[in-house]
Formats: sequence, structure tokens, C-alpha cells
Amino acid sequence: MKKVWKPFWSYDVKKTERWLQTRALQGQQLVKIEPNLRLFIFKAGNDPQLIRYHIAYYKRKPNDELPLALQQNGWRKLCQKGCWCVLSNQKQTTDLKIYPVRNEITKRNRHLLYFYAALTMYLLLTTLLFLLMSGIHIFYFGYILTFTPISLWFTLLMLSNGLLLIGAFSIVRLYQSNKHFW
Repeated sequence: MKKVWKPFWSYDVKKTERWLQTRALQGQQLVKIEPNLRLFIFKAGNDPQLIRYHIAYYKRKPNDELPLALQQNGWRKLCQKGCWCVLSNQKQTTDLKIYPVRNEITKRNRHLLYFYAALTMYLLLTTLLFLLMSGIHIFYFGYILTFTPISLWFTLLMLSNGLLLIGAFSIVRLYQSNKHFW
């Protein structure tokens, strides 16, 4: 068993599906996913296979059965964890007539985009307010700002910078990979 960590895989599911297909061509079969830990677990040593993958997201936990139309078109549930489900199909792309819908993933990614945009705006406005107030105290009143050597300030600065970077990265990635769905 080989575990692969992909932290932002759900931002671009089509890219993740292509990545899973390449792994199958290399003889690694997907066995399990751990969405909360961002892990994909593969079983190595299989014959290379051409497998089409489709990642689905359901707001509520999905049923164990796929719709009959998907089953008749060759789709099989490969693995499922929580709201995430990975389907597989060994037919050629030209033979596939039905694909599972991506509405829930689109909604989820749009909500994530809004969340990260709000978080980034909050952090930027808070930083701007701090700089504005500090500038007024220094330049208008002539005060000197002093900071106590407590590691709390450094920790808060590093935490907010980290959140800003993650927020900005997430906004760009979510927008780029999902703009054709909106």
C-alpha cells in the first residue's frame, strides 16, 4: 500500500481525475481515500489499466447504489468516504454516454471561494487598520510605538501571514479551476 498526500486535490477535481488515471496506467490501483487527511491510498503491483475516474461529492451521505443509468454505462463505485465518492469506468471515452453530475462540487467550491475571500479581506482590512492607527500615532501625534517582547505578537503575525497565504492561494486556485462551471 502506498499513501499519497495531496493537500488541495478537491479544488480541481478534473486534474485529480487525470492524475488518478495516470497512476492506474502506472499499475497503481486506487483502494481508498481519506478526504479529511487529504490521502489517497494505492495498491501497487497491478497491471497497467486504462481506467476513467470520476470524483463525486454529495452534500448528504450517498446511497450505496448508483443510479441504474450510470451502472448500465459501466460506472462502478470504487471507494467512498463521507460525502466523497470515487467512481471508475473502464470503457473508452467515446463509449461513455453518461457522466455523474458535478453540481455539488461546484457549489462546495463556490462556498469555499467565498469563505477564503471573506477571510482574506478580513485579514487585509485588519492589517490596514493597524497600520493606519499606528501611522496616526507616529506621524500625527509624534508618539513612539513600543512592543513588549512577548512571543504572542510574533505568533499572531505568523498565523495571520499563513492564513493570508493560504487564503490567497485558495482563491486563485478555486477561481482558475472552477470558472468554467460558473
